[in-house]
Amino acid sequence: KAVFGLIGDIYITVEGGPGVSQEAKAAHARGVLVVPLMRTGGASNGMFEFPQGALQKPDFSTDEQWSLLKRHDAPVDESAAAVAAVVEACIGATMERTAAC
Repeated sequence: KAVFGLIGDIYITVEGGPGVSQEAKAAHARGVLVVPLMRTGGASNGMFEFPQGALQKPDFSTDEQWSLLKRHDAPVDESAAAVAAVVEACIGATMERTAAC
């Protein structure tokens, strides 16, 4: 199970316990995107030593998108769309950096 945090390029976390936190820490330490659906609680909302840096809005995400990952009162479909938009923006930002190399 420890390998899961070492192989992905983008991670989306939903709730979770110590295992999710461990995977997120490994992924975040490698510098890959961790998108925590914070509204679900548990590790994804900072428990179990979840990496605090992963709870911070990345530059390519809008304030509204990041807010929808946190808000318990937001419609689920809007939060899901925000997750997809953050992932898409990350991929776009990565492609731009790669093209510039």
